[in-house]
Amino acid sequence: MRQHWQLISIDNQRTTGPLGQLDEFFWNPTSVMPQLQAPVVPSIYKLNTTTNLEDRGKAERTALELQPSMLLLALPVELLLIIAEDLGKDYLDLLCFSLTCTFLWEITGQSRYHSLCCKLENESWARSRILLVGDFAVTLPKSMLTDIETDELGLDESNNALYRVALDSFQVFGSTDSLIMGHPRVQTNSNLRRELLDANHNTQLKPWISFHWKDFTPIQEHGDHWMLRNLLQREYVSLARPDNIMQALYTLTATRTTHSNLSMFAGLDWLAEGPWAGDRIDLTLVSIHRQEHGDGGDWKDITPDVIQDLEALAIYTGHEGELYLG
Repeated sequence: MRQHWQLISIDNQRTTGPLGQLDEFFWNPTSVMPQLQAPVVPSIYKLNTTTNLEDRGKAERTALELQPSMLLLALPVELLLIIAEDLGKDYLDLLCFSLTCTFLWEITGQSRYHSLCCKLENESWARSRILLVGDFAVTLPKSMLTDIETDELGLDESNNALYRVALDSFQVFGSTDSLIMGHPRVQTNSNLRRELLDANHNTQLKPWISFHWKDFTPIQEHGDHWMLRNLLQREYVSLARPDNIMQALYTLTATRTTHSNLSMFAGLDWLAEGPWAGDRIDLTLVSIHRQEHGDGGDWKDITPDVIQDLEALAIYTGHEGELYLG
């Protein structure tokens, strides 16, 4: 019997779901790369606050013969904006509010933008504690969880069955899902889904309704490399290919198991426990890292060590022809 694995974000309580055994996923990795990157919101979303909102509101609404169902629009603009700000705690709620009519859509632009940024920031795996956990991994990295988190997850020192807890309780990440159309509330409410699909036909509304993680990630230019960063240890791995980045992430974050023959890297004990397991990790481009930190600073490049590990693993498992590090 061999060990099965899943990649999880502790802070987000998200999981890739079961990845299978090593040879079932390692050489064709499931990519969570978009969510590992700090989101970058394109300029199309950065709307300026509409000027003279009060005057414009009066002009537009005096032409309306307000019916009981339209009494919301009779409220002062300032109050409507307060409502929008409160609804912005949940982007989907604010989106539905904004779609009520053209007037509300126009005055809630800034609220939607801030709500969208918060949604992306909260759901991103960037800077969260990342772990590749196996179903035989009964020992977690020391001090990875607080006492409160341990209690909330139902774990204890003698039975850290995080694999099962994540499988049963964490939300499964879908890399191709639209962040709104794939939302559980939209999936289970046919009326809401139909309304959003109708609104999605409008080219001005579509960017706010039908977006994916890839829409908020920087584009890799020719010659630029990806950089996987450990924000606690201030170490990084720089590789050109996305698959290699994911393979590096797996080797660096794999949990230790008490059964060496069931280890992800059976026979390679020196790879049995990832040195980054449970640390805060993100992903960026080398060009962006240099803008933030200059050419080096106090960051340590461990790329040669990781490449050596990947090459050794490829040879050991007979996958030399599937490791392309160009």
